[in-house]
Amino acid sequence: MSSSEPGSNADDCFAPPLDVLRQFARKRAIRPPMEQCELCSVEIPEKHRHLLELSSRTLLCVCHPCSILFGDPVAGAGKYRLVPSRYLLLADFSMTDEQWDDLMLPVNMVYIFYSTSANRLMAFYPSPAGAMESTLPLEGWDTLVSSNPILSELTPDVEALLINRVQNRGGKSYREHYIVPIDSCYELVGLIRLKWKGLSGGEEAWSAIAAYFESLRKLATPYARENASERRA
Repeated sequence: MSSSEPGSNADDCFAPPLDVLRQFARKRAIRPPMEQCELCSVEIPEKHRHLLELSSRTLLCVCHPCSILFGDPVAGAGKYRLVPSRYLLLADFSMTDEQWDDLMLPVNMVYIFYSTSANRLMAFYPSPAGAMESTLPLEGWDTLVSSNPILSELTPDVEALLINRVQNRGGKSYREHYIVPIDSCYELVGLIRLKWKGLSGGEEAWSAIAAYFESLRKLATPYARENASERRA
């Protein structure tokens, strides 16, 4: 994570809206007794699925029956898409430092997904100002997919490759790669925007980032190409 705040993003219409980020960042601390499905208004539990409204990239909380209905991509009529629930830790992800440099990203934490409305690959990095889009071309992406075929299976709009190469406060450098639902990326961005103080972030922000990735490590299923080949056989 860069120690300085980046400037404004000229193409921020694809970034998650700030109210959505705040919703995810505060959901544990400030939550009404029971939420409602934003489609049918039935009460829903704390853990529930989300729909992504493609035009605004806004997340909608939905009940289990509505999530089943929109599990069929045709049901969204090009307006909504159900956010998947899979979390994968890409245990044998192949990416050299040179390939990382080829992506030309300004920070060491980023999520990358394919946007159908923009008809291109997009990369966003969390910052104190929210989700900032990298406007530089992702020229090394095709090579990365060749080395890691699982990336070709990302569901457009609603699944992302999340890369963590941050050096934490204790000096440990990470090389972590995940496939996560897009709402998890929104949560991470919201945490950083809400907690970051000053130039360095402060202890509260870094503790929140560490807690997020600790939870992600527990939640994600380890994925390796060798194990995937064995399962297909």
